[in-house]
Amino acid sequence: MSKTKIDIVNSALVLVGDNPITSLDDQTTQALVANTLLDDIVEAELFETRWRFALNTSVSTFVSSKTHPTGLGVFQIPSGTIRIWNVLERGKSVLGEWEMEGDKLLIDADANSDIAIERTVEPHVAYWPPHFRMAIIHALAAVFCMGLTDNDDKSKLLSAVGDTYRRKARAQDSGQSTPRVVNTSQMLASRRGVRSGNEGLI
Repeated sequence: MSKTKIDIVNSALVLVGDNPITSLDDQTTQALVANTLLDDIVEAELFETRWRFALNTSVSTFVSSKTHPTGLGVFQIPSGTIRIWNVLERGKSVLGEWEMEGDKLLIDADANSDIAIERTVEPHVAYWPPHFRMAIIHALAAVFCMGLTDNDDKSKLLSAVGDTYRRKARAQDSGQSTPRVVNTSQMLASRRGVRSGNEGLI
């Protein structure tokens, strides 16, 4: 059966011994906490790890009306981007430097360049893997414990169980693709001092 965010919230409420809600628009403390924190919990989790189920490669369009002081080309980052992991030009990783500035991507490229970004987006709840879903449920339940019951011990226990589900989710997610062929030319270029532009991101 397809899951929704209300299902995530109600599963978390059941874990803390509370009653389910009928809508996230309910005028209840439970709905208020869920509306305030659920999206932040999900976004933080998606930002932290390069989840394959949340990866998306999208074209980045050149912004002709913008001229950056550095002389770098300005490209639009597609909406819904949580984190950029790689920048591609004609399907290959860009070896030169790139950086984000607000919702713009700065890179040594122009209108004739074919730029795309490998990014994390938030998939619909129905596409969350089971162990990732359970990790989010337990993270939210831990928050409910603090906000609704002030039970610090149970909150810590729920967080620990959530961490276990998170580790399982990461292990399963890492096996969702074939091994990549090492690009030796990029490795050589990197050793010669050419930066990939995403140092420290992974």
